[in-house]
Amino acid sequence: MNVSTLVKNRDRAKQLLAFDGMTYGKCRPTDVDLSVDFQGNMFVFAELKGVGVQLTLGQRIHLTGLVDAITAGGKQAVAILAHHDTKDCDRDVHCAESIVHSAYYGGGGNWERIFGEITLDKFITDLHNVYQANRKAGVAL
Repeated sequence: MNVSTLVKNRDRAKQLLAFDGMTYGKCRPTDVDLSVDFQGNMFVFAELKGVGVQLTLGQRIHLTGLVDAITAGGKQAVAILAHHDTKDCDRDVHCAESIVHSAYYGGGGNWERIFGEITLDKFITDLHNVYQANRKAGVAL
Protein backbone atom coordinates (compact mmCIF):
# COMPACT_ATOMS: atom_id res chain seq x y z
CA MET A 1 0.00 0.00 0.00
CA ASN A 2 1.68 3.20 -1.16
CA VAL A 3 -1.08 5.81 -1.00
CA SER A 4 -3.23 6.73 1.98
CA THR A 5 -6.97 6.58 1.43
CA LEU A 6 -7.64 8.95 4.34
CA VAL A 7 -6.06 12.06 2.79
CA LYS A 8 -8.89 14.25 1.49
CA ASN A 9 -6.81 16.80 -0.43
CA ARG A 10 -3.44 15.40 -1.49
CA ASP A 11 -2.32 18.66 -3.13
CA ARG A 12 -3.01 20.61 0.09
CA ALA A 13 -1.22 17.95 2.14
CA LYS A 14 1.97 18.52 0.11
CA GLN A 15 2.21 22.11 1.32
CA LEU A 16 4.80 22.73 4.01
CA LEU A 17 3.91 24.84 7.00
CA ALA A 18 6.54 27.60 7.03
CA PHE A 19 7.33 29.03 10.46
CA ASP A 20 9.78 31.61 9.11
CA GLY A 21 10.09 34.68 11.30
CA MET A 22 8.10 33.14 14.14
CA THR A 23 10.50 33.41 17.07
CA TYR A 24 9.44 34.30 20.59
CA GLY A 25 12.49 34.81 22.76
CA LYS A 26 14.30 31.49 22.34
CA CYS A 27 11.11 29.67 21.31
CA ARG A 28 9.98 28.72 17.81
CA PRO A 29 6.96 26.73 16.62
CA THR A 30 7.11 23.01 15.97
CA ASP A 31 4.56 20.54 14.71
CA VAL A 32 3.52 17.21 16.17
CA ASP A 33 3.09 14.42 13.63
CA LEU A 34 0.46 12.45 15.53
CA SER A 35 -1.91 13.28 18.37
CA VAL A 36 -4.61 11.06 19.89
CA ASP A 37 -7.00 11.95 22.71
CA PHE A 38 -8.73 9.09 24.56
CA GLN A 39 -11.85 10.80 25.90
CA GLY A 40 -9.91 13.68 27.46
CA ASN A 41 -8.21 11.33 29.93
CA MET A 42 -5.18 10.02 28.06
CA PHE A 43 -3.19 11.82 25.38
CA VAL A 44 -0.70 10.31 22.95
CA PHE A 45 1.73 12.35 20.87
CA ALA A 46 4.18 10.95 18.33
CA GLU A 47 6.95 12.32 16.16
CA LEU A 48 8.08 10.27 13.17
CA LYS A 49 11.61 10.47 11.82
CA GLY A 50 13.65 8.56 9.28
CA VAL A 51 15.61 5.60 10.63
CA GLY A 52 18.34 6.76 13.00
CA VAL A 53 17.16 10.39 13.18
CA GLN A 54 16.56 11.73 16.69
CA LEU A 55 14.26 14.48 17.93
CA THR A 56 15.64 17.98 17.78
CA LEU A 57 16.27 19.58 21.16
CA GLY A 58 13.25 21.84 20.64
CA GLN A 59 10.97 18.89 19.82
CA ARG A 60 12.19 16.98 22.86
CA ILE A 61 11.60 19.98 25.13
CA HIS A 62 8.14 20.57 23.63
CA LEU A 63 6.92 16.96 23.86
CA THR A 64 8.36 16.52 27.36
CA GLY A 65 6.66 19.75 28.46
CA LEU A 66 3.31 18.70 27.00
CA VAL A 67 3.38 15.32 28.72
CA ASP A 68 4.56 16.77 32.05
CA ALA A 69 1.83 19.45 32.01
CA ILE A 70 -0.90 16.92 31.24
CA THR A 71 0.26 14.45 33.89
CA ALA A 72 0.60 17.26 36.46
CA GLY A 73 -3.08 17.98 35.77
CA GLY A 74 -4.03 14.43 36.74
CA LYS A 75 -4.40 12.94 33.26
CA GLN A 76 -2.23 10.38 31.45
CA ALA A 77 0.03 11.23 28.54
CA VAL A 78 2.84 9.72 26.54
CA ALA A 79 5.14 11.06 23.84
CA ILE A 80 6.65 8.67 21.30
CA LEU A 81 9.52 8.80 18.84
CA ALA A 82 9.06 6.33 15.97
CA HIS A 83 11.21 5.65 12.92
CA HIS A 84 10.13 4.86 9.36
CA ASP A 85 12.21 3.74 6.40
CA THR A 86 10.29 5.42 3.57
CA LYS A 87 13.05 7.17 1.63
CA ASP A 88 11.04 7.88 -1.54
CA CYS A 89 9.32 11.26 -1.06
CA ASP A 90 6.65 10.23 -3.60
CA ARG A 91 5.50 7.41 -1.30
CA ASP A 92 3.37 7.99 1.78
CA VAL A 93 4.86 7.28 5.19
CA HIS A 94 2.51 4.79 6.81
CA CYS A 95 2.66 5.76 10.46
CA ALA A 96 1.12 2.50 11.69
CA GLU A 97 4.11 0.56 10.35
CA SER A 98 6.76 2.83 11.89
CA ILE A 99 8.89 1.28 14.61
CA VAL A 100 8.79 2.81 18.10
CA HIS A 101 12.23 3.94 19.26
CA SER A 102 11.47 5.59 22.61
CA ALA A 103 8.66 6.91 24.79
CA TYR A 104 8.23 9.51 27.53
CA TYR A 105 5.59 8.99 30.21
CA GLY A 106 6.03 12.18 32.24
CA GLY A 107 6.71 12.97 35.84
CA GLY A 108 10.23 14.24 35.26
CA GLY A 109 11.52 10.86 34.11
CA ASN A 110 13.63 10.10 31.10
CA TRP A 111 12.73 8.99 27.62
CA GLU A 112 12.70 5.19 27.72
CA ARG A 113 14.29 3.27 24.86
CA ILE A 114 11.86 0.68 23.47
CA PHE A 115 13.69 -2.43 22.36
CA GLY A 116 12.34 -4.89 19.83
CA GLU A 117 10.35 -4.20 16.71
CA ILE A 118 7.04 -2.85 17.97
CA THR A 119 5.05 -0.85 15.45
CA LEU A 120 3.52 2.49 16.35
CA ASP A 121 0.06 1.05 15.76
CA LYS A 122 0.69 -1.88 18.14
CA PHE A 123 2.21 0.43 20.78
CA ILE A 124 -0.78 2.79 20.72
CA THR A 125 -3.23 -0.14 20.60
CA ASP A 126 -1.58 -1.55 23.74
CA LEU A 127 -1.80 1.87 25.45
CA HIS A 128 -5.49 2.08 24.51
CA ASN A 129 -6.17 -1.44 25.80
CA VAL A 130 -4.60 -0.62 29.18
CA TYR A 131 -6.55 2.65 29.27
CA GLN A 132 -9.83 0.80 28.55
CA ALA A 133 -9.09 -1.92 31.12
CA ASN A 134 -8.33 0.69 33.79
CA ARG A 135 -11.57 2.53 33.02
CA LYS A 136 -13.61 -0.66 33.27
CA ALA A 137 -11.89 -1.58 36.55
CA GLY A 138 -12.60 1.88 37.96
CA VAL A 139 -8.92 2.73 38.31
CA ALA A 140 -8.43 6.47 38.64
CA LEU A 141 -6.80 7.85 35.51
